[in-house]
Amino acid sequence: MARRTPGVASLYRQVYGHLRAVVTEGRADPADPLPSEPALAERYKVSRVTVRRTLEMLEAEGLVRRVRGVGTFPVPREPANDRGNIGGALDSLLSYERTTTVENLEWRLAAPSADAAAGLGPDKCLRIVRVRLYRGTPISLTTLHVPKQHAKRLDRARAGDEPIVAILEREGIAAARAEQTLTAVAADALAAAHLRVAAGAPLVAMKRLMLTAARAPVLHQTSLYAPERFEYRMSLARGSLDSAARWTPIA
Repeated sequence: MARRTPGVASLYRQVYGHLRAVVTEGRADPADPLPSEPALAERYKVSRVTVRRTLEMLEAEGLVRRVRGVGTFPVPREPANDRGNIGGALDSLLSYERTTTVENLEWRLAAPSADAAAGLGPDKCLRIVRVRLYRGTPISLTTLHVPKQHAKRLDRARAGDEPIVAILEREGIAAARAEQTLTAVAADALAAAHLRVAAGAPLVAMKRLMLTAARAPVLHQTSLYAPERFEYRMSLARGSLDSAARWTPIA
């Protein structure tokens, strides 16, 4: 079966998402220009038109400034608040998670929950329950189900604070897509105790099924967040200017 070539819109979203993360996460010095358009085109294997469009979008958002004859510079960012983003680019969430610490509450083979079984199947999975903390404050309670065939690649003692999906990727099991839902739930006794909220308090629940490019499951994740500690942000791009235009996520 012939491999599908990514469309222009898909390439643009990929380049935009990565460059936006570089700028907003402080990975680029505001005193130094970003690589030139030809250099970026070569790095991302896209046309200069795609690069130019990406930089124009970042400039319109106030994230970069373009100095004619000199280059494109990141705009210095105001100090970020302590609220993480559970929407938008997955890379941004993983970057935030790498600044936090983890307590593993559970790590064992078990039957999957009903939600996890819908995406992974009914067989036993590695069930991991983790509390993630930022500066000593619990920010999320996460239950992960990892297919049994991948469990041997994970070691509780060596996992540390690293996101499980990042460990799997380093082991050669890369997630290429995710199916995600958000809803509101009331804190049960377990969530209330570990997130330090009152029983029945409103929580944001994110469920995410991560898949390989061949649509094989990588893991199922259910995370509970106290709403005052996280927010949902997403950037959208308009596909065309006609009356039936559709807006699609780009970061």
